[in-house]
Amino acid sequence: MPRLKRNGVICSAKLLIIIICFICFWNQLFSRNALENDTIEIPEVEKLDMDGFAPLGINAVEEYVFANLPPKIPRIIHQTWIDRAVPINVVAWMKSWSIYHPTWKYVYWTDKTARCLIKDRHMNFLHIYDAYLENIRRADAMRYIILYEFGGVYADMDMESLRSLDVIIEKYSCILAQEPYEHPIMDGNFNYLVINAFIACSKKHPFMKLVIDQLAYFNHFWNVLDSTGPHFLTYVYKRYRPQQIENITNNDIFLAPAEYFFPTIDPAKFSYMMELCKKFLNLNYLRQQACVSLKTMGLQREPYIFSFTIHHWIHTYFSSGFRFVETHDIFEVIPGAKMYDCIEGIHI
Repeated sequence: MPRLKRNGVICSAKLLIIIICFICFWNQLFSRNALENDTIEIPEVEKLDMDGFAPLGINAVEEYVFANLPPKIPRIIHQTWIDRAVPINVVAWMKSWSIYHPTWKYVYWTDKTARCLIKDRHMNFLHIYDAYLENIRRADAMRYIILYEFGGVYADMDMESLRSLDVIIEKYSCILAQEPYEHPIMDGNFNYLVINAFIACSKKHPFMKLVIDQLAYFNHFWNVLDSTGPHFLTYVYKRYRPQQIENITNNDIFLAPAEYFFPTIDPAKFSYMMELCKKFLNLNYLRQQACVSLKTMGLQREPYIFSFTIHHWIHTYFSSGFRFVETHDIFEVIPGAKMYDCIEGIHI
C-alpha cells in the first residue's frame, strides 16, 4: 500500500477511535443523569393492553445438579489485558473467579503472549491480526484462538463471577451468552445478540474453528462489532446452528439465556432507551415489547439468585481512564496465574 494512502487510513482509524471515545464519554455523562431518573415513559400507557406484550426472558430456570462427572469444558479461566499491569478498577472482579473456582487453572494473556501463541500455531492468520487497526479487534480474535487451542472459559476483565461454573460445564461442551434481550431489540431491531465478553468451550471445538476461519472474510468491515465482535459472532452462530440441529453430537452449543451471564442493562444505553420508548406508538411490536419489559422490570437491575456472572459494562478498551489508574502486577492479583511462554510455550 502506498505510504500516503496507508497514512490516510491510519489517520482515519485514529479519528474513528477518538469519535468512539467521545461518544462513550457523553453516554456515560447522560447515563449518570439517567440513573437519577430511570423511569421508562410510555405515552398513553393507561390505554394499552399490557398483557398483549409477551414478556422477554425465561419462564423457568434449568436445574443443574453437580454430579462430579468429567467436565465437557476444561476447568481453565482465561483473561486478557494489554500487559501485566492490572487496573485496580477490575481487581476485585478478577479475584472473584479464583474465589468461586479455587481448583481451576487461571491463565493470563497479554498482547505480547497472545501474539506469540498466534505466531506459533496460526501463522497464516498473523498478517491479518497484525493489520487490525484497533487493538479491540486483536482482543476479540485472540480470545477465539485461545479457546480453540486450550478450551476453558474466557471472561472479560469487567466480568464478575457469582457462583461456580462446575455444574454447567458438566452438561455442555460449548456455552455462548446473550446480551440482555432489550439491547439488540432497541439497538438494531433484532431479537438476540451473542456477546463475546463470556464464552466457554471445549478444546478444538468445531464452532470455534469456524469462528477463526471466518475472521479473514470480515476483516474489511469498518465497525468492530461486525468484523470481530458480537455481530460477527452472532452471524457465525447462525451459520453453525443448522449443522447442530441436523447432527446432534457432543459438539452442540448452548445459547444461554441472558439472565445466566448478563442479567443487567448497560447504563450507557439508559438515556437512548428512555428516549426511544417515548416514541412508543411509532415503534414496531418488537420494540414496543422491549419498552414494556423495560418499564415492568426497570433499567437498573440486580443479578438473579441463579446468575453465574454479572457484567459491569466498563468498556475497557474504549475507556481512556484505564491508562491513568493505579495498577497491580497480575501475580499480586492472582498469585497462581500462568502465562504463555513466548520461547517454549506452555501446555495448559
